[in-house]
Amino acid sequence: MTDVGPAPEVDLDLVSATTQQESNEAWARARAAGGVVHTESAGGHWVLTRYEEVCAAFRDWEHFSSARTDPERNAISITQGKVPLLIPEELDPPEWFPMRRVLAELLTPGAAEQRRERARHWCHHFLDQVAGTGRCDLVTDLVVPVPAAVALEMLGFPEEEWLPLAGVFHDVAAYPLGHPTREQALPRFADVLGAIRREVEARRTSPRDDAITALVEARVDGEPIDQESLERLVFMVMAGGVDTTTAVAAAAFVHLGRDRDLRARLRNEPDLLTTATEEFLRMYPPARTHARTVAADVELSGCPMQAGERVVLSELSANYDEAAFPEPDAFRPERFPNRHVTFGMGIHRCPGSHLARVMFTEMLTAVLERMPDYELDEAGVTEYPSWTQVGGWAHIPITFAPEGAA
Repeated sequence: MTDVGPAPEVDLDLVSATTQQESNEAWARARAAGGVVHTESAGGHWVLTRYEEVCAAFRDWEHFSSARTDPERNAISITQGKVPLLIPEELDPPEWFPMRRVLAELLTPGAAEQRRERARHWCHHFLDQVAGTGRCDLVTDLVVPVPAAVALEMLGFPEEEWLPLAGVFHDVAAYPLGHPTREQALPRFADVLGAIRREVEARRTSPRDDAITALVEARVDGEPIDQESLERLVFMVMAGGVDTTTAVAAAAFVHLGRDRDLRARLRNEPDLLTTATEEFLRMYPPARTHARTVAADVELSGCPMQAGERVVLSELSANYDEAAFPEPDAFRPERFPNRHVTFGMGIHRCPGSHLARVMFTEMLTAVLERMPDYELDEAGVTEYPSWTQVGGWAHIPITFAPEGAA
């Protein structure tokens, strides 16, 4: 190990860790080396591993910028290639303020709570399709369809498009490079963008009681939002509303499939679900890392960083910092306070966090109620092929006592 100024140089190749365990172990080694470390992988960048440093950078947008400076590269990821500009995720103030306000008004805690009944409806709707069979795949039969239905119904997309549109995001994340499912999904992003454009244009002449209409009718400095920005706002709601919620719900079902005692406690002590939800979020953040660009020379924990350098902040690593979370490797359902950074922090904190919690708790409650005895088919449980930025499961096959069986 060498030093870059006061920061240790570490061998942290985010792409090479292809399992959750490998990724967690790599982050543990980096965290042990220091709160601020440096790696030469991916062209060289700083890495923030501990709670204090990650929170400081999330809050300090003036020095750690989310703005896209390279049109060919997503600003918030070290590895991801070109994708549509994510608004407001890839904006800094002052451009950030009005776009964030418009989005936040759609996703208030009250608005999220108003979607609970629909979330519950869709949980039971999809479970009805498999409850009598005694087997299903929790990913394809529940944790992909429910967030898709809740988010895309809220936006106002036609019901027949919900699963095909959401499936694009999941299939690209869930399968490795070269896999037929992933390769077939990639071109379908054009269909996603086309569907968004169509619905935004339609609301201009035929408004409805849905979120796309609310965005079309919103005003920034007294003027309508331009078409391109509207499309990117809708894309951001769609992307944030589907596969990230899928990832954390899948993680919880795998965890509970291997911990019968915890499963029984959550069934018998429903009030425990509130704090247990935060513990699932802490241990299994769907977005494991975000990247920033140093906007102006700054020093963090004694490490001087220069404008233009890249920095990776790890929500996953911060959530496992023992200085912030006693016994971080242990799932403690009563953990409180639980100030995890799974939804980020500062101005870019996830505006959909309230809706995500609603969908998560409804899915968990429905499965505990209707499939309390479920068993994982461990041979078929399949992780995502990369845990670089988003972690999750492609398949979670289970068996259970069929409803209605004698």
